[in-house]
Amino acid sequence: MAACVGLPVLLGTVWLGTPWLTVLVSVAAILALREFYRLFNTDDVSLPLVLGSLWALAFLAAQQLSSTPATFLAASGGVVIIGCLAGVLWMIGSYRGRLPLQALVFLVLGPLAVGFSLAHALALREFGVSDALGRGWLLLAMLVTFASDTGAFFVGRAIGRHPMAPVISPNKTWEGAAGGFLAAVLAGVVLTALFDLSIPLWQRFLAGAGIAIAAQAGDLAESKLKRISQVKDAGSIIPGHGGILDRLDSLSLSIPAAFYIAWFTAASGSGN
Repeated sequence: MAACVGLPVLLGTVWLGTPWLTVLVSVAAILALREFYRLFNTDDVSLPLVLGSLWALAFLAAQQLSSTPATFLAASGGVVIIGCLAGVLWMIGSYRGRLPLQALVFLVLGPLAVGFSLAHALALREFGVSDALGRGWLLLAMLVTFASDTGAFFVGRAIGRHPMAPVISPNKTWEGAAGGFLAAVLAGVVLTALFDLSIPLWQRFLAGAGIAIAAQAGDLAESKLKRISQVKDAGSIIPGHGGILDRLDSLSLSIPAAFYIAWFTAASGSGN
């Protein structure tokens, strides 16, 4: 039921773009960061959600105020520096718990993993010289990621025999990973043509393969984080699907990957 409601809302905001997508991404960033900070599961202290949320939203604002990918990355670098300084000051002035180094890692990594990652969704939506081009690239990133996840799930269940990362995620297999990769490459080739992204065939394969690898890496990274924190799901806001962070695991790297692939195709003279 949650997917039946959430997926049309997500695709609808992607189609409409600003400001609806900006609002959705901002809300998702705050909720995901809240779940991320809860993974730092000590009894004596909580990480500052307000500070982290402002930091994550600053990445989104940096993107919205930037006119080119280069200025977005430059502005994001400034946000990283300012945020790190604010985080260190908070640690010095307010932190009184155990595990200060681990707390600092979670404090800094949260806005980067959530805010900086999701800012790429806004950047990708506004990529290129036309509204249709940016919309096509963002839809490509999302749908290829979904194809990768779906292919990995069904192939892994059908013929999966060799564990891929048994310590991190026992259910993932190399067969499933290969199935997800092939499904993503096929989806990339088909969808780049469907969305008229006007890139040559080898770049279509590159898009599918790059997004697939990034999606599986993002999934494994979140599984590792949850393993460290000894939790099954990052949250429970979506009935039957865990938390926002659980839904963003693959997309957290696949969307940035799609953005840089799109930038590469444009720089090579065939993306716009």
